[in-house]
Amino acid sequence: MKKKILKVQRLFLLFLFLPYVSVIAQNEQFTQREIPRDSLLMYARTIIDSAKCRVLISVDETGKPQARTMSPFTPEDNWVIWLGTFPASRKVKQIQKNPNVIVYYYDTQGMSYVSVSGKAKLVNDPTLKAKYWVEGWKKFYPNRDKDYTLIEVTPERLEICSFKYGLFWKSDGTPLSVEFRSDKKK
Repeated sequence: MKKKILKVQRLFLLFLFLPYVSVIAQNEQFTQREIPRDSLLMYARTIIDSAKCRVLISVDETGKPQARTMSPFTPEDNWVIWLGTFPASRKVKQIQKNPNVIVYYYDTQGMSYVSVSGKAKLVNDPTLKAKYWVEGWKKFYPNRDKDYTLIEVTPERLEICSFKYGLFWKSDGTPLSVEFRSDKKK
């Protein structure tokens, strides 16, 4: 019984503490100086590597965001992110209708997050499916050719915030960010 009471007390303190952190974080002492793009990307990779919470957020047919835990592969050097899924999944149908997605990484211990927004594309190339494959997934996707497809996320913007690394908000209240240039000609 004492353990349950202690657990409830800890949860109560946590919920009490979160709004306080939010108010403090908006204080000027937490506003951010300019940090070079390469440094922000280095911090982002470090946070992504230690993140236990990884989420793909897509947009449903009513325009509402839909989030689910995923296991994205480590972003490529150009920050393209690959994920694998079942071709008949809800997320695949959502991406077919609206390619705007976010891949969100949260490191609980470092109180840090990286959010990568971009355009998703479904890829069914056998060579890429072999490259982005985990043997342990065979029980979920018994036939990789037909039960497994890839989601390629081309980044447009990365946002980062980290208590561990002292990366906070800019003076206008927006998070630190990196814009990615599109390789497509307009």
